[in-house]
Amino acid sequence: MNDRAVQDEIIRYLADARVRAPEEHGAPISASEAAKAARFAHFLARRYYRDRLARSFRYSHRFRAQTRRIVEEVVDTLEFDHFLNECVMGSFDAAQRVGEMALAHLRAAPAPGAWWAELLDYEYCYFLQAATSERAASSGHPAPGVSAVCRRFAWALPEMLPRLRTGEAIHDDLRREVALLFSRTHAGRIYVVEVEPELERVFRASDGQRNVEGIAAVAGVPVEQATPILRSLAEIGAVQP
Repeated sequence: MNDRAVQDEIIRYLADARVRAPEEHGAPISASEAAKAARFAHFLARRYYRDRLARSFRYSHRFRAQTRRIVEEVVDTLEFDHFLNECVMGSFDAAQRVGEMALAHLRAAPAPGAWWAELLDYEYCYFLQAATSERAASSGHPAPGVSAVCRRFAWALPEMLPRLRTGEAIHDDLRREVALLFSRTHAGRIYVVEVEPELERVFRASDGQRNVEGIAAVAGVPVEQATPILRSLAEIGAVQP
């Protein structure tokens, strides 16, 4: 086994709790060394998710005086300890589980405003991008990015966030439905884009089973319109071409 292969095996051992399971004999090391490796893997995972939670839930963090909670607290819970023994760090499944822990933790706090649940949903969708690094397998047809998600909100989040940043009050003038597409490119750049109905329908029709003509038919747009939309979605990692 060459040096690169050894490095890949070590990274996989530290990132994937399933490989470290005793019945898998994940690495040719002694029991005591395996225990040390597991502790180090847990340290890495806590740091990885703590950092991404802090970056993704930064707006709700501004209300810690009212909620008396911060999102990073979830990585020190018993539930997170159990998660560490099962997770594949960087996978979409793991990001969902940690994101759901974060939502449950913050939703249990007093809401600073009627928009609170919407803000948390926005931050959850952003976290899915920040905490997912796995790549989708090629399907032969346009398919959604691993972590890409399109969500409708009852509040105009793109206009609300700058106000939250400057401490302005949030009023009912921001009650407006918007569709936001969250995605991440292979290079790790995260996009949050407000999308029109046609683009939303094309994204939702891109399930990995349909070709361009099929996507256009389901989305109710001409093929010549669907093609550039798919191209733009691919550029931001929302669709795998």
